Order: sequence, then structure tokens, then C-alpha cells
Amino acid sequence: MSENEEEKQTRNIVIANLSMPDGKNYEIPLVKKTFSSGREGYYAQIPSFIYNNEVYGGQIQVWRKGDTK
Repeated sequence: MSENEEEKQTRNIVIANLSMPDGKNYEIPLVKKTFSSGREGYYAQIPSFIYNNEVYGGQIQVWRKGDTK
């Protein structure tokens, strides 16, 4: 069963792919968010993970460009 275009545009989650130099890939789910600036977009706090014997973490923010609502 495939989603129609309207259903796809109203999703609350998108997936970001993080590709590391050694070829390992991590899928990071981003949830829909309205930022303090008023801009709408998606956000994720990345949990800790080990790469090359070092601990990494971080966050991803993606927002719609242009005026705020």
C-alpha cells in the first residue's frame, strides 16, 4: 500500500543518513519541530555512539528557509 502525496507531506518524522569515513551508515530519525525562531522543520538529538574508539554525539536541525509564520 503506497502513501499518496498529501500523506507524505504531513509526516512528522524524516530520516537523515549519517555516513562515516569508514563506510558505516547511521539512520537518524528527525521529528517535526517549531524552533524558538518560529521556523518549522525537523530535529534530532543524536545519542552517543562509538566511532574509531571515540565517543560521538550531537544534534541535527533542518528548517524551512524564508520568513517565520
